[in-house]
Order: sequence, then C-alpha cells, then structure tokens
Amino acid sequence: MLNFVHHVHYVVRDRDAMVAYMEKNFGMKPTKLEVHEDRGMKDALYKVGPTLIEITEPLDPKSGIGQHLAQNGPGVYHVSWGVANVRQVARDLAAKGNKLRGQGGVTQSPRGYSSVNIEPASSQGIWFQLSEG
Repeated sequence: MLNFVHHVHYVVRDRDAMVAYMEKNFGMKPTKLEVHEDRGMKDALYKVGPTLIEITEPLDPKSGIGQHLAQNGPGVYHVSWGVANVRQVARDLAAKGNKLRGQGGVTQSPRGYSSVNIEPASSQGIWFQLSEG
C-alpha cells in the first residue's frame, strides 16, 4: 500500500531564515515559495527525487499548525506516504476501524494532491497521512 515518501512537512518559526539555511548548507533553492493567507501559512517547497519537502511558517498562531509550533517547537509536522487510489485507501482504512479526519476522509491540498489523514488516536498516537497525485 505505501509506495514512497510523498512529502515531509516541517513547521518552522521563520520560513525565509530556513530557506537561507537550506541554500547555505545544502545548496538547495526552493522550487516554489507560496503564501496562503486564507490558510494562514507561508511555504517553501523543495523536490528531492519523488519526494516533496514542505517547510511552513504559520502566520496565525491560533491556527492548527500555529498551535502545533507553540506546543512542540519547530520540526517534523508529518510525513505523508504515496499511495495509489487514495479514495479506496480511505474506505479500506475506515472499514478496519480507523477514524479519519475530514468529510469522507479525503482532503484536497492547495498543491493539487488528495490526502487521507488517520486520527492519531486510531494509529497508536502517530499521524499517518497518505497522498495521491
């Protein structure tokens, strides 16, 4: 079912400082810089083989990702695994007793991929995200 690491999502206090760090230390420039005012975040995106690295600075400390940063500090927010047919995966996971986040379990990313998120209470405390596209 899990085919590859789709993306690794980091949360940071300062996206632009992290962009400078990535370039200085790893010679990497982001493939895209984005600001999502409606979602309250600034992102830097990097491609490493088939894997996307998302670095996010929350703009709203009251948002979910802002609260995560306040409680846990900077670091990995989640890892998403690439799957085929995410809608079928969502149905299969729900049938196995997993509680899924969102309506019907499948959400759409602003970057065009679809994801299903398993509530950590269903998965031994780990946030599993599975993505397609």
